Amino acid sequence: MTLNYVPRVTQLDAVQLDKQVEELLRQSLFQATKYFEPGILQPVLPEIDLIIRTWIFKYSVYNQKSTFGQKMLSLEYKKDYFSHNKLYWYYGYTVGLRYLKDRALYSLTSNTEVQSFLHKLETFQLIGDILNFLRFIQSGKNPLLIDFILGLELTAEKLTREDLTDFSWTRELLWHNFIELIGTAISLMNIFGLKRKISNVLKYAWWRSHKNAAGSSKPAVMTLSTKCACCNSKPVLPHTMGCSHIFCYYCLMANKTADQDFTCPECYYNGKSIDRLVMD
Repeated sequence: MTLNYVPRVTQLDAVQLDKQVEELLRQSLFQATKYFEPGILQPVLPEIDLIIRTWIFKYSVYNQKSTFGQKMLSLEYKKDYFSHNKLYWYYGYTVGLRYLKDRALYSLTSNTEVQSFLHKLETFQLIGDILNFLRFIQSGKNPLLIDFILGLELTAEKLTREDLTDFSWTRELLWHNFIELIGTAISLMNIFGLKRKISNVLKYAWWRSHKNAAGSSKPAVMTLSTKCACCNSKPVLPHTMGCSHIFCYYCLMANKTADQDFTCPECYYNGKSIDRLVMD
């Protein structure tokens, strides 16, 4: 008897098992080559991952229409929904796209345009994963974004976890996956730029009184009571960026590196140059 409903926790378990199978193969390979000369495998790590993922795809999804993790839990994709064209798209998304990203990170590290494109692509993918996970919690179908895009559905002849009754554990697993996605998305955000944008919104919303962003014509003067406009401590290696306020060199450089449109926290001046303060 074929089951039409597969519990959410079972589907999530299958996803986690697939990740563990891939990691297990990688660890086994590295263990077998641990006595090689250091640095031999480093340049071809993307190709090694490509071979491992292709091997997994060939002997799981391509041959059996189910991943290794799904097979362990007696799950499989409905064969009527899995055409050859969908197999190719599935491989391209889960294996090919990851290889191109890894290879670009290895070979084109200094190319800022490529790295910026990859960052945006990864951000959009994470947003899609989060939205799909929210939909999955509600509908109970397609835990992976590629499954939803291709319209793949899971079925099962039986459930290996029919005795599952701990619903609090189920909720914990669902929230764990959701929080993990949120945490990964936050790590890709430009916190400095986000902080500046929020500050600007609040500034105009509350009509805060501030100086014109053109900057102050008053020269920067350092005294015994001068404090860094960022850390509010005595400036270390004092520098300025065009306004009358003084910064620590590392405070100013760190903020400018993270956010090119960083403005002075005191007067909101957006200086483009960083100059060492020369004291008479």
